[in-house]
Amino acid sequence: MNPQPLAPAPAGQLLLRARGYSLLLNRRSLVVTLALMAVCLVLMFAAIGVGGSSLSYADAWAVLTGHGTASQRLVIVEWRLPRILLAVIIGAALAVAGAIFQTITRNPLGSPDIIGFTMGAQAGVLVAIVLLGSSLAVVSFAALLGGIACGAVIFVVSFKGGFGGLRLILAGIAISAMVGSFNRWLIVKADSDTAYAALKAVTGTLAAAEWQVTSFALVATLVVLGLITACARDLRNLELGQDLAAGLGTHTQRAQAALVLLGTALVAIATTAAGPIGFIALVAPHLARMMSQSSRAPLVASGLSGAVLLLAADIASQALLESMPVGVVTAAVGGVYFMGLLVVESRKSV
Repeated sequence: MNPQPLAPAPAGQLLLRARGYSLLLNRRSLVVTLALMAVCLVLMFAAIGVGGSSLSYADAWAVLTGHGTASQRLVIVEWRLPRILLAVIIGAALAVAGAIFQTITRNPLGSPDIIGFTMGAQAGVLVAIVLLGSSLAVVSFAALLGGIACGAVIFVVSFKGGFGGLRLILAGIAISAMVGSFNRWLIVKADSDTAYAALKAVTGTLAAAEWQVTSFALVATLVVLGLITACARDLRNLELGQDLAAGLGTHTQRAQAALVLLGTALVAIATTAAGPIGFIALVAPHLARMMSQSSRAPLVASGLSGAVLLLAADIASQALLESMPVGVVTAAVGGVYFMGLLVVESRKSV
């Protein structure tokens, strides 16, 4: 009996087969992903030569190949490498969280920093530092609880409109403003030393990066991304809408709750490690979607886009803006992008 011929891959797709398994990849998304990986690697090497200490790239290369002086190793290994890796980790985490929220809400404005999850995580960090004076692990857990609590309130307020739609966005903006006022009140009421530490914790910056923080962010992010990968099928089904997702066997409410929790965990990790960094979660999935020419934001391409954006912003802040906190840079650039996005969406609705 002759074996059946293998079906060719659809147009624009790449079909990989090995040992009875097959994997269907979008050619353009694959090219975009590889290009973003290359850009990220180039920026990582470029960032090694950027900073307050005047070390050349030759000095950096000597350190990376096991040579260099003790002072050069201190600057490269203990100061710059943790900062570079933390930028990549946090950028990717925020971008994947943004892609998840935009997919679930089916709204291009459905970003955790717009909806209010980021502000809730920030409130958790402040409560842990100002009221409890807690360790990194407790602060991380408090950030997660803060984001979940804020998200739960927003969901209840916007429940009649479903988890997507304009009602959710408006409720998120309103709740975020109120939580922001509470955060400022906490800082004002704290003593000067505690207030200074709290202010540093909620300022989006990578300047305080060290291996302990970077290692925590890396391990925690990898764990959450692994859980998101396990939910990838439900996320793909939710892209089609709740009715079609339910028809395909997805328990929509349970899947949404799990994905929101995982997205909030990514935001909490990023907020704990570097403070709130705005607009990466909003902009990166849009860029990934446009470059891939896809109706959805691919998670891998979104994560790489976020890593590239945050790393580029940090390089610019150090090289051009006298080490201004990177959160200020992303807010300035992201604010312009957000205004343009609002104009485009308003024209679509006309």
